[in-house]
Amino acid sequence: MCDKMIVIMNHDDEQSVMAALVMGAAIAATGSEPLIFVQPGAAKMLVKGALEKYRGLQGQPDPVDLFDAIQTLDGRIILCELGLPVWDIKKEDLYDDVEIMNASSFLFEAEKALMTFSY
Repeated sequence: MCDKMIVIMNHDDEQSVMAALVMGAAIAATGSEPLIFVQPGAAKMLVKGALEKYRGLQGQPDPVDLFDAIQTLDGRIILCELGLPVWDIKKEDLYDDVEIMNASSFLFEAEKALMTFSY
């Protein structure tokens, strides 16, 4: 991957989740590396089975396909560690390959990113 771009997901409402996943997949499709940083307010969408509730939204792609595409194209989906205790989520409850990181470590990962999108 040549360049990093950041997508911050703040909420788990359908508009925020779908916008973040569409942008993340689009970034990955361009050959750039998306870093999707999921804040505590959106942490529940990373629990196995949660993305399925966003399926079938009129005019929207399948969120599971978008999530898989991001990971297949070497994008990273990173949960802020504070999202675990807020919602009583355990690491094993999460989709495979979701990273857990504190905010300051994420800032180092995001260094020199070309763009940031927030939803």
